[in-house]
Amino acid sequence: MTLTDWLERLAPGPLPVFAHTREVLAQQRRRTEEITAREVAQTVLADPLATLHLLHTANQRGSRMGSEVTTAEGGLMMLGIGRYLDDARQLPSLEESQFARDGKRLAALQALTRRAYHAAWQARDFAVLHSDVRAEEVQVAALLHAAPEYLLLLRAPDEALKIIRRQRRIPAVEAERETLGISLEELRLALLERWMIPYQLRCLLDPEMADKARQTILRASLDIADRSRLGWWDDNLLGDYLALAGIENMPVESVIATAHTNAMRAERAAGWIPAPGPGVWVPMLPGPWPAEPDDEEDAATPTPAKPAQPAAPAPARATPKAAPPIEADAHQVCQMPDKQVLRDALQSIEGHLDGSLNLNQMSAHILKGLHNGIGLSRILFAMVTPDGLHVKSRFTLGIRPEDPMRHFAFDLGKRDLFGQLMGKMQGVWMNGGNREKLFPMLTPALQGMIGEVDFYAMSLHANGKPVGLIYADRGHGDCGLDTHTYTDFKMLCLQAARGLGKLKQ
Repeated sequence: MTLTDWLERLAPGPLPVFAHTREVLAQQRRRTEEITAREVAQTVLADPLATLHLLHTANQRGSRMGSEVTTAEGGLMMLGIGRYLDDARQLPSLEESQFARDGKRLAALQALTRRAYHAAWQARDFAVLHSDVRAEEVQVAALLHAAPEYLLLLRAPDEALKIIRRQRRIPAVEAERETLGISLEELRLALLERWMIPYQLRCLLDPEMADKARQTILRASLDIADRSRLGWWDDNLLGDYLALAGIENMPVESVIATAHTNAMRAERAAGWIPAPGPGVWVPMLPGPWPAEPDDEEDAATPTPAKPAQPAAPAPARATPKAAPPIEADAHQVCQMPDKQVLRDALQSIEGHLDGSLNLNQMSAHILKGLHNGIGLSRILFAMVTPDGLHVKSRFTLGIRPEDPMRHFAFDLGKRDLFGQLMGKMQGVWMNGGNREKLFPMLTPALQGMIGEVDFYAMSLHANGKPVGLIYADRGHGDCGLDTHTYTDFKMLCLQAARGLGKLKQ
């Protein structure tokens, strides 16, 4: 089928809402005289189907008045709170409709709702942290992102369930195109336009605008919600955390802690959704995941010997186990190197010297190689400031929020140790053999930050100019540094500099 065919099949029409939503709206109707639009909006925003219905209905009226509605609260004001609550009595309940007769379809709708609700919670919270005065728009966009999947499950259940099964074996986009003839991303914007969703909301979901701050927050939130469905140990989540850290000007560890907290809050706030959310997977380590109940249905369908590579790797599967804290003390656990991860990081950078990655994405590969590949527990990536006068911390990993190293900075032109290091691309290994000579070359402020710990540091140059510096150590405990690790550190830094010189403009 073509895009036009699918737009016709999924055209605007009656939509059910979840029974919980209709019950809460019925309770709120009893308080029509005193209830606020904000309170009713919170009920609507907990249900993506109710959100789509409200925005479509409000913009049908708004189009006749020359205005567009981009929030649930705005939609309620357009329709009138009392009228909306009166009309809500006629909304069909999903659980009481024909859709509930198919257990697999109902379970898929519930799982989709859990994922969409989680993504919306992350998106709104990080938008608020970014001081976005229209944070609800980002929240609404996260809910509407799932609109094609909802409508397929309601109007084309066979195709929708086939996509879900096939996505367990082949890349998502490939499964969508095999089944529908197009991808969901190709369908999404046109479908939302058909449902009269305003241009402002569609822009937030437009991949062509992915580098803008609000779009970055939304994309990262959607990806976190998708990848965390089966656990939080997917290495690709680091790219989302770095993207949010750059937008929010927060340490990576603080972003991770915020994302985990949001997941648990979203889990508790939507206890009516009978599907587990990622909040229950926070204390997990990598491991095998049980087979899905209907995996055997596809067993007879041969998979390609060499399937196309996914645009983004599938989520890592995991089993519940006790996990170490994100910021474990360096002296308690010595991070072990993984040569395969190091090789993968080097190859990933090499494979993206075509300008296809931005700074956050490239930094994710670099930090993963340093931490998991080389086994360095505390890492700091500092960058030259736009005025070219200073070098300041940009990304950190494994450095506690209260650690003074979070404020790492030095003047580019000074003759202290790091200032001299920036003169050309070179590295230094501070250890017991050279500490007496090199430590006094640090400024008093840096001496206080770093303390008496062995560390590696290397300046990064790209296109003939200094761009930053990478500092790494194994903490103040018993985890020492060695010659082989220093060699790997310098090799990765050299590759990092190449990658930083080829970033997406």
